[in-house]
Amino acid sequence: MDKEGRVSRQGSGNLPADDFAVMSEGDSSIFAAMVDALDEQVFDHTGVYDHPDKSGLPIIYSVAFQTSEQDVAVFEFRLGTETPDVGELLPYFSQFISKAVTATDEWYKAEKVRDEQ
Repeated sequence: MDKEGRVSRQGSGNLPADDFAVMSEGDSSIFAAMVDALDEQVFDHTGVYDHPDKSGLPIIYSVAFQTSEQDVAVFEFRLGTETPDVGELLPYFSQFISKAVTATDEWYKAEKVRDEQ
């Protein structure tokens, strides 16, 4: 999503992955609420976190942010679906993404129904 209200989404982050992807104009207030909810201290911890224990199904969880100056901050977590002790940063982003999914869920479901017709 971006500050103009454009929203892109594919699935909810749950397995199995949803193949349906959609991009549309949205509500810029959702973006503003998500930015307000973001703790800027996380940007001190950008990078790739490759967990040595990839128990369960191996997954890569990526989150990227682009500033108005076109700088990009990327967080990538490589782990397994059953990996214990993933630290504090991944659960923080998982909660952040869950908020974004909740905020766009009604729109996403309506777009999916429209596509199936």
